[in-house]
Amino acid sequence: MKIAARQVDAFCRKPDPAVRVVLVYGADTGMVRERADLIAASAVEDLSDPFRVAELSGDAAASDPGLLIDEAGAMSLTGGRRVVRVKGAGDKLTGAVEDLLGRQTGDTLVVVEAGELQGRSKLRSLLEKSGEGAAIACYRDEGRDLSSIVDATLGEHGVGIDRDAKALLVAYLGGDRLQTRNEVAKLALYAGEGATVSVEDVEAVVADSSFLSLDRIAQAVSAGRLDDLDRSLERALADREQPVSILGAVRRHMTQLQLFLALRERGTAEDAAIRGAKVFHFRAVDALKAGSRRWNADRANRALGHLTEAEIQCKTTGMPANTICRRALFDLARAAHAAGRR
Repeated sequence: MKIAARQVDAFCRKPDPAVRVVLVYGADTGMVRERADLIAASAVEDLSDPFRVAELSGDAAASDPGLLIDEAGAMSLTGGRRVVRVKGAGDKLTGAVEDLLGRQTGDTLVVVEAGELQGRSKLRSLLEKSGEGAAIACYRDEGRDLSSIVDATLGEHGVGIDRDAKALLVAYLGGDRLQTRNEVAKLALYAGEGATVSVEDVEAVVADSSFLSLDRIAQAVSAGRLDDLDRSLERALADREQPVSILGAVRRHMTQLQLFLALRERGTAEDAAIRGAKVFHFRAVDALKAGSRRWNADRANRALGHLTEAEIQCKTTGMPANTICRRALFDLARAAHAAGRR
C-alpha cells in the first residue's frame, strides 16, 4: 500500500498489523531515518536490543536473498516481536523482498531504508501494490512543515520564538529533517530555557553557516555571478548535497525576488517590498537588491517555472540529477549575467 502524506505520522507510530515490510525512502535522509526508527519502535521498545533487532545492508540482502528470509524467520531468544532493518537499499533488493512476501515468516517486521527512488522503481511498485507491504516517501521539509518542526523542537526545550525570527529561521533551514532538528536544538541551547529566540539569535547561530552553502548558490544565480556559482555548486555537490535540495533553495530565493519585483513594479516602496517578500537578513536583502538589477517580475516568474521543471526532471526522468541541476542553474545565471551587460 502507498501511505498518503496525511496518514504517515499515524502509520509510523502504529503500522497496519497486516504489513510485514515497510519501505521508507526519499532524498531527506534525516526524515527517512526518523520515520524508520518510529516504525521499528512500534514493534521493539529497545532498538539496540541485538536479540530482537537485526541490521542488514541493502547490498548484502540483495546479493543473498536467503539472508533476508532467514533473518525474518528467526525467533527472538528473549521473546517478543523482532525487527529486521535493511539500510542503503535500492531496486536490487526487489527480488529478495518479493521472495520474502511469498513466504510465511511469523510476525517479524522488516523496515527497509532507501534513498530517492524514481516513480518507475520496482521496489516501490512492489510494496505499494502488496497488501503486506507499504511505502512511505520522505520529501524535504518546506514552508509550513518547517515552521511546525521549529515550534515543536523549540517547545521541547521550553523556548519560544518571535514571528520575525521564525520567518528568518525557516528561510535559512534546509530540507533535511535531521539537520533541521539539530540546528533548531542548537538554537534552543543558545537561547536557554524560558527565552524567546530573536532575529539576532538566529543570525548568531544559524544564518552564517546556511549562507555559506545553499544561499550562496541561490544568490550567485540571481546575480549572474558565474564563477561564484561554479565554485559553490561544485562544493555543495562534493559535500553530497542533493540536487533537488539545491534547486529548492534557488527556487525559494527566486520566489522572494519575484514577489519583491512585483511589489516594486506596483509602486510599493523598497523597504515595504522587502518586508512583503519576507526578507529579514541583511545579506539576503543585499542579494535581493543585486538580483533586482538583472530581473523583472515576469522574467523571474519564468525562471521559477524553469526551476520547477528541473526539479520534476530530477525526480522522474532517470537522467543524472547533478547534470539537470547544473544545466538549469547555469541557464539562469547566464541570463542574469547577460542582463547586467545591457
